[in-house]
Amino acid sequence: MEHGFFNTSIGDLVAKSGVGTRGAFYHHFKDKAELFRAVFEDVENDLTLRSIATPPPGTDPWERLTSGLHGFLEAATEPAVQRVILVDGPVVLGWQTLREIQEGNSIALINELVREAIAEGIIDDQPVGELTHMLVAALEEASRLVAHAANPARARRRAAKVLDRLLLSFAVAPRKVLRR
Repeated sequence: MEHGFFNTSIGDLVAKSGVGTRGAFYHHFKDKAELFRAVFEDVENDLTLRSIATPPPGTDPWERLTSGLHGFLEAATEPAVQRVILVDGPVVLGWQTLREIQEGNSIALINELVREAIAEGIIDDQPVGELTHMLVAALEEASRLVAHAANPARARRRAAKVLDRLLLSFAVAPRKVLRR
């Protein structure tokens, strides 16, 4: 769906995928939206694995958290992430479905890293779920700014500086922000 959900027909999908016929497509998927959900879940999972779930060796929860969030922001410059996660995903899936997918994936991992950082005294003791969702909201909005910017690389650098300040505001003591 490189041209986006709304600019891609079932015929385009059949031709591009090599499944052969519309009937074969409908054998696997109820409709285009069901295929999109599968694509969204795949991109979300890949993004989570690349940016959050695979920490640099020898890092603590703070470093894994900051590195992962910066990895997600960096990924916002990738066309597939922009199109599937940031542009089409919210419209095609709706907020509730999108959030359910993310709750079982990226948000769960961010939540665990926040919990670990609080448990180790790196971040002040506070409600884990609320902090996680605040961080996710800030990150998603920053990612949309990057995705829609005339100069995405510049927008990402600027957003990364703001993200650093936001993250550091939660640290108990001065810390280094680890970027990928």
